[in-house]
Amino acid sequence: MQIRVRSGGHDYEGMSYVSEVPFVVIDLINLREIQVDVENSNAWVQGGATVGELLYKISQQSRTLSFPAGVCPTVGISGLISGGGYGFLMRKYGLSADNILDAHIIDVNGRVLDRES
Repeated sequence: MQIRVRSGGHDYEGMSYVSEVPFVVIDLINLREIQVDVENSNAWVQGGATVGELLYKISQQSRTLSFPAGVCPTVGISGLISGGGYGFLMRKYGLSADNILDAHIIDVNGRVLDRES
């Protein structure tokens, strides 16, 4: 069986729910914490958060910060970034994926990987 990951919302490519063989879905919907650091102009976002949740949280912390996210608020952050992250701000600020400073990812062997590893 294959494993599909649903990142709290849908993704543009449909990778979380399409397969030619039987599959299991791991849903990250409960991993949706968002911490906005206005002073350093960055945020830590868990993979289950949606675009709408991220943009709303940023708007509650700052009137000048944003994130070049997608145009659909129900897309999951992990799905958005894995697809590049097309959005209204991309001409000026690039894709969502262009603005990722670091990520913590667990590989198939259970290792926690980040930018340096």
